[in-house]
Parts: sequence; C-alpha cells; structure tokens
Amino acid sequence: MGSGSAGSVGAVVGATVAIGLLTALVFLVRAGDAGGANWPVGWELRSSDNGVLFQVVQDVFAGRDLAWSFSPQVYVFPELPISFAAYLLGAGDVYLYYLFVAVINNCLLFLALLGVLGLLHPRERISSWLARAAVATTPLLILPLIGTSWLVSYHLAPSYYFGMYLMVVAAPALFLVRSRRARTLIGVGLAFTAASNPLALVFAVPAFVCALLVRGLRRGIRATGRPIATAALVLLGALALRLLLLAPLQGTSPLSYIDPEVFRRRLEAFGPYLDYLAYDTSTRVVLVLGVILSIVCLIGAVTAAAVYLRRTRTPDDRLLVAVYLGLVPLTGLAGTAVLMVTNYLYLWPVLIAPFVFVLMALPRGWAGRALPIAATAVVAVGLFVGAVPNLAHGERYFGYRSAETQCLDEGLPEGALTGYATFSDARRMSLTSERGFRLVQVTDAGELSDWLTNRDYALEAGSFFYVNGRGDELAIDTGFLTGEFGEPDSEFSCGDDQRVLVYTEPRKLAAIAEYYGPAASAARMAGRPG
Repeated sequence: MGSGSAGSVGAVVGATVAIGLLTALVFLVRAGDAGGANWPVGWELRSSDNGVLFQVVQDVFAGRDLAWSFSPQVYVFPELPISFAAYLLGAGDVYLYYLFVAVINNCLLFLALLGVLGLLHPRERISSWLARAAVATTPLLILPLIGTSWLVSYHLAPSYYFGMYLMVVAAPALFLVRSRRARTLIGVGLAFTAASNPLALVFAVPAFVCALLVRGLRRGIRATGRPIATAALVLLGALALRLLLLAPLQGTSPLSYIDPEVFRRRLEAFGPYLDYLAYDTSTRVVLVLGVILSIVCLIGAVTAAAVYLRRTRTPDDRLLVAVYLGLVPLTGLAGTAVLMVTNYLYLWPVLIAPFVFVLMALPRGWAGRALPIAATAVVAVGLFVGAVPNLAHGERYFGYRSAETQCLDEGLPEGALTGYATFSDARRMSLTSERGFRLVQVTDAGELSDWLTNRDYALEAGSFFYVNGRGDELAIDTGFLTGEFGEPDSEFSCGDDQRVLVYTEPRKLAAIAEYYGPAASAARMAGRPG
C-alpha cells in the first residue's frame, strides 16, 4: 500500500472516529438531562422494542436455546452484527450497549454517505469527500440534541428500521461502483438487508424504478438492461434468504400487515400522533422543516430528471442518484399507502432523511466551507441544550431503574426470579433489574405472546404476575388469573393500578407451570382443549 493510500485510510478512520465520539457526546448530553429530553432513558431503557437485540445477544452468550420470534421485520442484518459489536464493547452492560449502538449506527451512516459521495465525485480529493459526508451527517447529530421525540433519534437506536435507513442511503453505490468484487459485496449486503427489512423495498424500489424510467427515456430501453439485471439479482437473493433462512423467525407474515381495517385505524391514529409529536416546540419545527425539505427533494428530483433528459447535453448518470434520493421520501410514503401499511413509525425516511439528502447536494467547493459551520452548529446546539451541566449527571442514565423495576426488585420474595407481564412491560422492566428477574410475555388474556421474544423463556415456570393498569396495553385479566390458578398468596402495589400477584403454594405453582408448558400452550393455540 502506498503512502497516499495509507493516508486516505487514516483520514477515513480518523473522520469515522470523530463522528463516533460526537455521537457518544450527543447521547451522553441527552442522557444527563433531568427532563423529557432524556431520550436514552425514555426511548431506550423504557422501550421493550429497543431491548430485543440486546436480549438476543445475551441469550447467545448465555448458551440459551434461540427459539426467537420476530416481527415481519426480522431485523438480523445489519442490526444483529451491530448489536453483537455493541454488546462486546460494552462488556454486556445494557447501558453501554445502547450508547455503542448509537455510535456504530451513526458511523455506518457516515461511511455509507462517504462511499456514495466519493463515487459521485471521483475527481475530488478524499478531503472533499470526507467534508461532504461529515456535513451530510450533521443533522444526524444535531436533531437528537434538540428534539425530545423518538423520531429525531430513531437512527441511533437498535430498532426494526435501521437497516432500511442504511440501505436507502447506500443503494446507489451498487450502480456507481466499477469493481465487480465491490459490486458483489454491496449486492450481498443489500440482499441480506432487504431480506431482514422488507419495508426498505417499499421506500427504495419506487424511487429506483422512476430513476430507471428516466434513464430509459434518455438512453433507450437497452440502457436499462444492466441495472435491471443487477437489481433483480439482489431482489431474488433477498427473496431466497427470506424464504430459506429468515421465514422461521418471523412472528407473522409481512402480508398480514396488508389489511384495510388495520390500515384505516392506522390512518386515524396518524393525525393525532403527529399532533402529539408537535406538542414539543423543537419537534414541531423539525416536522415542518422535514415536510418542506421532502418537497424540496421532490423538486430536486424532477429538476435532475429534466436536466438529464435534455438532448443538448451528454447525460450524466450521477443525476439519476439525485432522482432516486429526491424521490425516496414521498414515493416511499406513497408506497406504504398503496400497500396499506402506512404507519407513523415509518416517518424517518420521510421527514428526517431529507435533511441529509439536501446536504448531499452541495456544489463543488462548498463542502469545505460548510464543514466549519456544521461543526460550530453542533457545538452551539450542544451548549444551548445544556451539554456542560448534563455531562456531569451521568447517573441519570447509568444505573437507571424505573420505579416499577425498583418496586419488583425490592418487593418480590426471595427466589422469585421469573414472572409474567405484557409485551410493553416485560423487557423494559427486566433488563435493568438488579435482581435479574425475567418477565415472560403474555397477552391481556393471559396467553403466551410470541411477539419479539424467545419462546424458550416460557419453559421457566413463573411465580408472579405484573398487572399494569396504566401501561401501553390492556392489563392482564385478574379474573382469568384467579379463575385458572386461584387467589394469589400475596400481592403488593407498585403504584396506582399497578399490582404484583405472587403465588407460592406448590399446587398453584404447578397449575401455572402446566398452563404455560409447551404441550398445553400448543394445544390451545391449535384450538384444542388444553
């Protein structure tokens, strides 16, 4: 390797480390907040969804049977390798895990931007590529600093959708890179990501098809053959991976989401939820800017297509990337509507990604001047939201346990380490427990829930039920519990309408073990008497 290549690699590594350190600081600044802006607590530690992959990795290292059931987003790539890395870097500590996931996620987005921008501007220096990528990454640092909503920090979480975000950004590299080996590696990565995150296709494919049509109109139908063949190979690979490898892991088919009645209810919830997000002033500003920028992206895509189609100039295929990225937000949203799967959880590519896409389009020579402004903006916003005092209060995040978790840690009898709770309570309460209790997921009707859980957990017979009348789901039916297992031998309260029912009598414990045993549970699910 020549000195120039070594210097370029060193520059990329240095810039990536800088992005990682800034992301860590953003996380820690918010983690030290005393109020609602502390999303590392409110959105990470209190979320049963975001703790799934930590629990998967924990099970792997514990040597536990992996009978995991996911959602239609079987988000094992790239999310699971990221979680393995974060778990190892954090030595298995749940608090460090979330911090390192945020760092790795932003670094990967930065590297994806760097790769695409480098391919779009091959004649520029590496320093220019790095400046462009850093400027485009700036919103992914600033928005989590100023907002209290999950929407502005979703890309930093171990969520269902990170693979979709990364794929949407990185996909143009598949068609820009010239090396067959590089194209193959990118194609394999995209295939695995699409297989794990089928929602990514809803946002990427319509925009890709539009860009392909523009190319065909200008260059002729034959010019679309190679891109179509490349995309088809990726899609067929994704389908094969989904059917052969990932289908057993999905809790339900993606097609089950396509339901007119469910779609109607989601649309009814859309407006009220946006109103809820807009209650916070900073988030309201972000939402408005996101809408404006998504429209700007659409205008940019139309303009790029018009320039590409002009017969008076040689067509520049780089404009097709502008067409693709510019269309992703709104054609993706339209795609979810056509498939009847629109959900407010899918708004990151619509309202946050446009901040990044617009900055990717900086004219030549502007990135170098914009970089100091971007860096200054990150520092200024950090200071404005209380970086200095917040960084002095890491205890507000590290070691945090909710009042409910503390209640169970202190109130459960000795040896009571396995119980039952609904999905929204089970993981968020158990992962930070000092006693290490586990809550097996059940529905409000008292049946086992297979949604985002390891079915192997249910093989551990439990001795208590957490009945939460103030949670995100209906509380477990106490009438069912007493009718099936008898009156609890003791109970204690963790707050208004939050009760823990404890069973200690051997006969009742045996009834619980039998009811939730694999044979009885399978029989009930099949519609036969238990």
